[in-house]
Amino acid sequence: MVTIDEIARRAGVSKSTVSNVLNNRDDRVSPETKSKVVQVIEEVGYRSRKAKKGLVVPKTGTVTVLFPHSMERLLGFPLFREMMQGVAETSKRLNYQLITISAGQDFHPTLLYEDVANAQLGEGFLVMELLKRDGRLKRFARGIEPFVCLGKPEVQDNRGVSWVFIDLAAMVEKAVLRLIEAGHRHVAFLATEERRITALQAFRGFERALEKSRVPLKEGLRLNIAPDTYQAKLTVQELLGGRKKVTALFTESQVLAEGALQAAREAGIHVPQDLAVMSMLENQDSARTDPPLSGVDWKARELGRHALELLVKLVGGAEDDVAGRVVPTEIVVRESCGTKE
Repeated sequence: MVTIDEIARRAGVSKSTVSNVLNNRDDRVSPETKSKVVQVIEEVGYRSRKAKKGLVVPKTGTVTVLFPHSMERLLGFPLFREMMQGVAETSKRLNYQLITISAGQDFHPTLLYEDVANAQLGEGFLVMELLKRDGRLKRFARGIEPFVCLGKPEVQDNRGVSWVFIDLAAMVEKAVLRLIEAGHRHVAFLATEERRITALQAFRGFERALEKSRVPLKEGLRLNIAPDTYQAKLTVQELLGGRKKVTALFTESQVLAEGALQAAREAGIHVPQDLAVMSMLENQDSARTDPPLSGVDWKARELGRHALELLVKLVGGAEDDVAGRVVPTEIVVRESCGTKE
């Protein structure tokens, strides 16, 4: 099957230029370039989905957010709420409409998305919460619709894939090294479901910190649990009450950290004197835990803002922004790990 990438290669132009020709955006392409692209299209016999259906889709100022979980998770988790807040604020500023598509249940990355794309509900797609073997990337990488991932894809070839994220592995490595440098040799890693790319990348940073410090990863100190404060509390209670020695925790989610603090409090374990806790910090509630929580600031609202800004540029025909974009972040040190800056 002939793809947009193949047409662009044969014509010696960018993928976005081919998209502009297919979508009749004549103000963005010179007549000479358009003629060359049209000639290639005719030679290879390519017909876009819009051409097949005889549709002329006007510019709508609308983008579609694709979320691979239930709406309950989108609204119920601080990280996603903060990201969507950044997206919403930016859509208002840029005068763009938003359509949000969620699955009926969690972990359905491809459910309905082919139909959504075919319906042409928007001019571009914001792909949230990447998963292992995420079928959405294949679908959009072979199409003509601009898309931006809110997360760094775990694929060997990122060409044609635009994404916005933090350097998650590097920041987790930095946070865990801080715990190790403070004398902690028995550090546990708590994450949510393994199918989430963020859990995978966070653990990569955790491993690097241990390897750099020549601290072995103790058996049973890597745990993946449901993203629920109560379940996290039960898991940490079992961990702390077992035979394994644990002096510090790093949690991939603030929800898990809150459960860990509850478990320690109910067990009479003092934080940070007996147990240090660091986490990914998803919103400002991390400053109001008891004790206030330390960790890596997700910059979630900024991620949402940058992702939509990039998508709008791509929708507008920008050719030099198709790449990964790392949003700078920082370690926030509070009382939960024993020091405060």
